[in-house]
Amino acid sequence: MTLCLAGFLGYVLMQQMQANHPLPVMTEPVFETADAGIEGFVYRQTADGRVQWEVEAQKAESDESEQHVVLKRVQVRLFGRAGQDMELEADEGTINTASGDFELRNEDELITIDLVNGYTILTPHVHWVDAEQTISTDRPVTIHGPGLIITGSGLVAELKTEKLGVLDNVHVHITS
Repeated sequence: MTLCLAGFLGYVLMQQMQANHPLPVMTEPVFETADAGIEGFVYRQTADGRVQWEVEAQKAESDESEQHVVLKRVQVRLFGRAGQDMELEADEGTINTASGDFELRNEDELITIDLVNGYTILTPHVHWVDAEQTISTDRPVTIHGPGLIITGSGLVAELKTEKLGVLDNVHVHITS
């Protein structure tokens, strides 16, 4: 009986030692250029207890020495006084965590900005300035809406005043 008990304890001890062996050291970086990263990232900017905008990304990477987060597969929702005003989707972006500014860009397809009034803006790049509550681009822009197509270069949209302007080379096509 003692021999069986000693054998059993030896077996349990060996199993425990094997289970507690140290994990292998990772020699390849998990993230491309960052010190830290997360999958399933959500970042919200609030003021006076109300969400102003929300950024969701499939993947986010951050460098401790810098105040920005690099985002992959990004969805942004901007909220005005009456609720959600704009929704944007992009392949990648960057958010400055100190200022709240962010930039979104697509390599192959255009960024789609869906407005609650039924209009859609298409452009390859946008920049949000949080202090001014503006979204802008200096790239080509197409705006589709009920009975209207506007094309041009550059765009500035003010969330607070709900004003939008195409800056240069503006063409308007009325549709039925």
